[in-house]
Amino acid sequence: AHDQIALRHENAGGDPADLHKAMMEEVLYGCDVMPSAIHITSSTLSGMQPTIGYGQSRLYNMPYGRQSDGTVAIGSLELLQSSSVMTLFNTSDPALRTGSAGEETAANIIVDIPDESFDIVIMNPPFTRNTGQEGKHIGVANRAFAAFDADDKEQRDMGKRLTSLSKGTAYHGNAGIASAFAALGHRKLKQGGVLALVLPLTSAVGLSWYKFRQMFAEHYADLSVFSIASTKKDVSFSSDTAIAECLIVARKLHTNEASSATVDFTSLVRRPTGFVYSAALTSAYTSTDNVRRIEDGPYGGTSLTVGDERVGEMLTAPYDRDGGAWSAVRLLDSSVAQTTYALGNSRLWLPGNLTSKELQCVPLSIVGQMGLYHIDINGPAPRGPFDKDVASPTATYPALWNHNAKNEKNIICESDSQLLVRQGFEKKAYEQWKTASRCHLNRDFTLGSQPLAVAFTERATIGGRAWPNVIFSDERYDYAFAVWGNCTLGLLSYWWHSSIQQPGRGIISIRAAETLPILDLRALTDAQLATAHDIFDDFRERDLLPAYLADADANRALLDRRVLRDMLGFGEDVYQGVRLLAAKWCAEPSVHGGKGRPGGAAFVA
Repeated sequence: AHDQIALRHENAGGDPADLHKAMMEEVLYGCDVMPSAIHITSSTLSGMQPTIGYGQSRLYNMPYGRQSDGTVAIGSLELLQSSSVMTLFNTSDPALRTGSAGEETAANIIVDIPDESFDIVIMNPPFTRNTGQEGKHIGVANRAFAAFDADDKEQRDMGKRLTSLSKGTAYHGNAGIASAFAALGHRKLKQGGVLALVLPLTSAVGLSWYKFRQMFAEHYADLSVFSIASTKKDVSFSSDTAIAECLIVARKLHTNEASSATVDFTSLVRRPTGFVYSAALTSAYTSTDNVRRIEDGPYGGTSLTVGDERVGEMLTAPYDRDGGAWSAVRLLDSSVAQTTYALGNSRLWLPGNLTSKELQCVPLSIVGQMGLYHIDINGPAPRGPFDKDVASPTATYPALWNHNAKNEKNIICESDSQLLVRQGFEKKAYEQWKTASRCHLNRDFTLGSQPLAVAFTERATIGGRAWPNVIFSDERYDYAFAVWGNCTLGLLSYWWHSSIQQPGRGIISIRAAETLPILDLRALTDAQLATAHDIFDDFRERDLLPAYLADADANRALLDRRVLRDMLGFGEDVYQGVRLLAAKWCAEPSVHGGKGRPGGAAFVA
């Protein structure tokens, strides 16, 4: 920010040195819990004009953890409180950093960081969430506040502090403290100001981030979302994380100004390297007009080029005012998104086709319902009525709980566990068992190794961590859902609706699955439902390859043919279009995750 303002001043005929004192004393604000970050930032800024002195800076070391008066503080998030006037210790000012003997001078200063006062707010916040007690996080009271050796009580108290300060904001506990920082940025930004965030990709697609996306739909215009559709592991903009990230840039609305109706998505083919390349990319982006829309049909996005290099694609998509997912991220070929978007609107519009065909699709919750969250089944008493045990052929309460490659080669899977009723929980166990069903949805789909989006068990079975239940009122729907969910169109719908934060992996929560677009099974005739059963029986013994090889899988191709032609009544042209779509989908980095294709894995038409 300092550099760009100075450059603009110089381009207008001014001397950048004339700005430096005011920039340091009045313009640039920085807050961090790490004193070293403040010192480095202060030194870097001072070094831009080393001969120009200044009296104070606006770089603050924020209070964090247990304080001397027994209260707790949560760093920069303390600025969420209604009063922005705080007493802080400033470690960045040259006159205050050290005393005469080289020791830090205890100089408290009064800081006023009022709401809606900044022209630009830029953040790359921590992504830590407090959900999940697995692996190395078992026994951690509150992962979001486990830094600096905070004990359990301190962590819990800090969590309560955040809950109190973040009421009525875009913060959501399952989204993590990054959503609280986004809420803080929104609060401090003035009307017409620009908010720029580096966030995990789940901020664009995760269900727990819906309040964050609602905030942008209601209060911002000119929203741009940048992501990386790399074929390698460099899916993040940050240097210290392997999870996919996105850059979100938007302008806060003025009073009575209407918010944008669309979001601009840009998918880059690789991580930008260096300031020169990034500046050229930015110039190309800002000079591109008439960007293709997602609803325009499967013709791809608008190419973004730097020199002779095609560096990505641009695509616009409508806002969902209720905070729905911004799914058009990490796209190598936007035509895949355009087809999948049309499918969610009951139109089958395939690449190469001038017009679309009708194919009725509805949210899963319209046709059926999702089963229980696994913690409600075997979580600590009194939450769960069952204990999970090893599988038994005579189990009263069988369960499909985990992923097992040997058990998932074809559509029919065997239960891998049994549930034992805890003493005193017999009635609750009886009520939960009513949710048992034969269809199960893959909640954590590793596309590079797993073939199934939907699994079927011969007996009614409780679904566990990896395979929650899907319950239908008509048992004929079980067969139709199983074959639809595992054909190419079903795989694409799952992928589009899931979180693709990690390469080659789609994650969907039980609540998010309720809005998963599926074939409207109610619209199928009795003859079509009977055909679905026949297709299912034909695939009892047929093994399927991992999903990322759907284009090279002869059995997946046969499943596509039978679902499209025999069950739905489409012609050969539609079948061939779907097979081309399978190839496009399998080429997406978010699908293959950089995993190589085995020898002989060639396209099957």
